[in-house]
Amino acid sequence: MGNIVLKITALVFAIALWFLVVSQKDFQLSIDVPLNFIKLNESIAIASKPPSTVPITIEGKSWDLIRLQHQSNHSVAMVVDLQDAEIGETRIHLGASNFTAPGYPNIRYIENDNQPLYLDIEFDVRIVRSIPIKSNVNFNADQGYLIAAPPKIKPEELKVSGARNALTRIIEIPTQSVNYDTLRHSDEFSVPLDFSNLSSVVRAEDSTVNFSVDVQKMKTKNFNGIPVKLIGHYDRKLYSLKPDSLSVEITGGTSVLDSLNKENIDLFIEFHQFAIEDVDSLSPTPRLLNLPPHIHREMSIKGIQLKPEKVKLYKKEIAVEDSTK
Repeated sequence: MGNIVLKITALVFAIALWFLVVSQKDFQLSIDVPLNFIKLNESIAIASKPPSTVPITIEGKSWDLIRLQHQSNHSVAMVVDLQDAEIGETRIHLGASNFTAPGYPNIRYIENDNQPLYLDIEFDVRIVRSIPIKSNVNFNADQGYLIAAPPKIKPEELKVSGARNALTRIIEIPTQSVNYDTLRHSDEFSVPLDFSNLSSVVRAEDSTVNFSVDVQKMKTKNFNGIPVKLIGHYDRKLYSLKPDSLSVEITGGTSVLDSLNKENIDLFIEFHQFAIEDVDSLSPTPRLLNLPPHIHREMSIKGIQLKPEKVKLYKKEIAVEDSTK
């Protein structure tokens, strides 16, 4: 029994001694760390696309390296001071002076003498542009509802700052592709912008845009006694239409129809159309006149039906006097 205790004790001391030796020894580790830029003059911008991380070799005690590897938010990085940057291309040497590891004072940067680390970077004048936003958003109303006007996007343009040669190539900034279905009421939607094709060194004023959508319930409204006009060159003493007024049934958005009245509806037929089509009855052409500015005709009005659908052209018979009398 005593021998077993002695053996276990010896094993524990051996392991402790091994850990002690290992903890005092320096090891090297190759990792990718973020590349951070600081102190760049506001009038200058990075025109090239530098890497977001760089591979480096660091050295330190085993416990420090293990702790660093298991901390996802560690601040180890290569920092580049750009306060002396000038317009044009330049090569920057990344060395021990660029390495920073707050919280790890015993970890050091190891430079490969056979393969020094360089960063090729280009600088240009910084400008600010307002770039149009392209919508990739689809809005669809539920059954029995309609979208009464094109969705309004705010803002319509986005201010972006960056290198002149990079910004002049940007035509538009798209939103992310999003679908909103079965809408039943008006609302505002915040949609993220898609910066996937935008350089990482370009700065945007915002990351989202807002859409205002006018959704209305559909209904049908009748307008009675709407006169039918016969237009064109013809003898008004001889020709007339029967009936000369119709009922007009309009299907559209609730608030849109509430703002319409009989004076907004115009019905007409071209006189010569009867001869062209060789018929004595035609369906009048409806027009909506003097609509309020907030009404979008194509989207808010879904149908116009006439009752009756057609009117007839009548010619008055003129009696001929008997010359023998």
